[in-house]
Amino acid sequence: MRVSSLMAMNARLLSPSASSGAVVAAKRNASAANSNNSPATSISSSSVVASRRRRARGERVATCVVKEPEGMRVEVSPLLLVERDTAETLRKTIAAMGGAPIDDPAAFVSTDEQRLVTAALFASCAALVGRGVVGVEWHLAALSAAADGGGGGDPLAAYGSLVGAAVLAYWLSDLGTGVFHWSVDNYGSKHTPLLGSVIDSFQGHHKYPWTITKRQFANNIHKVCKAPMVFTLPLLAAPGLAPTTCVFFGVFTSLVVLSQQFHAWSHGKKSELPQAVLVLQDAGLLISRKAHGAHHRPPFEGHYCIVSGWWNPLLDGSGILTNMERAIFSATGVAPRCWSETDFEVQEEAPEGWGTE
Repeated sequence: MRVSSLMAMNARLLSPSASSGAVVAAKRNASAANSNNSPATSISSSSVVASRRRRARGERVATCVVKEPEGMRVEVSPLLLVERDTAETLRKTIAAMGGAPIDDPAAFVSTDEQRLVTAALFASCAALVGRGVVGVEWHLAALSAAADGGGGGDPLAAYGSLVGAAVLAYWLSDLGTGVFHWSVDNYGSKHTPLLGSVIDSFQGHHKYPWTITKRQFANNIHKVCKAPMVFTLPLLAAPGLAPTTCVFFGVFTSLVVLSQQFHAWSHGKKSELPQAVLVLQDAGLLISRKAHGAHHRPPFEGHYCIVSGWWNPLLDGSGILTNMERAIFSATGVAPRCWSETDFEVQEEAPEGWGTE
């Protein structure tokens, strides 16, 4: 069988949702093979082009098995095998992330450096909110002066706008954590600039979810404090921001960072949580153990939002994130980690005797 025929067959059997780049590459390589009649070179005796991910979803998947002709080896572009190779590559990547479980209880205690980073982030958020409040005060004073002391702006409306900005920030922060959580769960590695340690920690959390319940406050959230300061500090210095804008971003950023603590509480046992946290969880204002538990089922797909969880039905039911995954894969060949089965055992509880020595 000619190499060009094998490649053309692979190209035809690629499903419609496969990368158009793969089809183009197949045709290009087939053409090159036609012009070079030398016997060729490198594929295992049986290669399956298939998508486990689409098959799991019940979608039609075209599968092509290419037999090695006697006396020669067939060379096929790696792009044609990306769907088969992706699952194995993802498993290897996931296995290398997250590290070993932490056995030393001292590693869960907040350090001075962690407290400093955490304090700096929340100080910048508080400063943004404070700037918004001061901005309203100045605005009301200016209106009063312009009216020669005979009234001015409406304080209730002015401060009500700040409250509205804070409520909107709370509502959208859940969406923000969902998109952020989806991105670090599925893309990047521990070598990714700025977010590498966060990405690696999230993979470790999937393997050892109990560890998040043992961490002190700053120890738990300091890793997600650094990246937002790249945004909050320049925002503080930006001129001409409306008071509502300052309050919105101050509250939004705080809640996105605090979501890591809300996340920890969603893994805690009710007997170990403060009563106020239980009340907020029962009211649906904070993510609960039941709501977040749905995320911790391999392949850790969906239910990414971890402030209140209100946005989870929309994100999961609409297919927005799934479509983004497909678009990214089609454009770059990079598959999300949730497209792979996991090979590791999930350690839900701390090892017996942990922390008693």
